[in-house]
Amino acid sequence: MRKLRCMILMLLFSLMLVACGGEGTTYLYDAGTHTHVYGNRYDVTPVTCVCEGTQIRYCKICHAAVTDTVAVPEDIAARAHAFSDTVVAPTEADEGYTKRSCTLCEYVIERTDVIPARYALLTDAATKTEAPTGVQGILMSDTATHMLSYSVGADGAVSPEIARRLAVALAITEAMEQQAATFTADTPIMLVSGVGAGNSYTVRELLYEWIASGDADIARGFAMALDGSEAAFAARVAARLLKLGVAEHVTVDPFVPEAQGAATLYATGVLLARALDEALLCEAFADAVPGLVRIAGKKPALYLAVDGIRISALKNDAGVYCFLLLSGENTPSDLENMLFSAVL
Repeated sequence: MRKLRCMILMLLFSLMLVACGGEGTTYLYDAGTHTHVYGNRYDVTPVTCVCEGTQIRYCKICHAAVTDTVAVPEDIAARAHAFSDTVVAPTEADEGYTKRSCTLCEYVIERTDVIPARYALLTDAATKTEAPTGVQGILMSDTATHMLSYSVGADGAVSPEIARRLAVALAITEAMEQQAATFTADTPIMLVSGVGAGNSYTVRELLYEWIASGDADIARGFAMALDGSEAAFAARVAARLLKLGVAEHVTVDPFVPEAQGAATLYATGVLLARALDEALLCEAFADAVPGLVRIAGKKPALYLAVDGIRISALKNDAGVYCFLLLSGENTPSDLENMLFSAVL
C-alpha cells in the first residue's frame, strides 16, 4: 500500500512540470517550473577562418533550444580553414613546391614537397669535396641528375669568357623559341663588322663559330639582326642570365672578348648544364672540339679551354651528358681521362 502511495505522489509531481521560461532561470518546483539542464552543443553554422559560427543546445527536461555564437579564433592557425593545394612547377632559376592555402582567406601553410630549380647543381653525402692535386676548383655532374660528384671552389671566381659565350648562345636559342616562325637555325644574318663584314651566314654557322672563338663581331651581327642595337642585345643577354638565376654571379659584355666582367665556377656550371639541353648548341660544342682531343678514349661532345678554365663533356649510350669544369693554372692535362673513366 505504501509503495502504491509513493508511485501516485511521483506521478502527481511529474504532472506539475510545465514549459519553462528563460535560459538558466530558476523557479520553485512547487510553481510548476524547473531549472534548465542543457546537453551537448551542436553546430548549426560551423565557424570558419573569417565568419562566426552558431551552435544550438537543448534542455534535457523541456527540450527548449538555445543558440550560441561561436567567435572566430584569434589564433589564425586554429581557425577552420578550407585548404586547397596548388602545385608550383620548378623553373630554370626557382624551386618548385606545393603551396597549401586557404580558399577563404590568405593564410598559407609552409611550402611542402620542394623540388630544386631545374638547373641547380646539387650536392649530397657522396659529393667529393677535396680537389685533385693542381686543381683550384672542380665541378662534375651529369644532365640526368645534376648531382655533383665533385664540388670544390664552387663560389670561386673564374674567367668570365666561357660564361660569356654560353650566355650569348642561350640568348640566341631562347630567341629562336620565341620567334619560331621567323628566326631559325637557317635564318641568314649579315655581319656588320670584322673580316666577315658584308657576308651573310646562317644562325647555325654563326653559333658554331661563336662557341669556338667568342668573336665580338658575331655578337654584333646577332645584335643587329635581333634588336637593332648593341645595348638592346646586351639587355637581352642580361635578362637571360636573370631568368636562369645567375645574374648576381655573372656579368659579361657580349662585345668584349677580353677577360672583363665576372663569373663563378658554379654559375658557369649552371650555364653549361642549361646549354647541354639545347640540341643546336650541342652541335656547336662538338664542332668546336679540336680534332686530336680524346677523353677516356673517345672524342668528347665538348671541350673548351680558355683563360685557366677547362670545360668538357662526354655523352653516354643513354644520351646523358657527363660534364666537368676545372679551374686552375696548373691543372694536370690528363685529369679528364682519369675522372671520366671512373664515371662512364
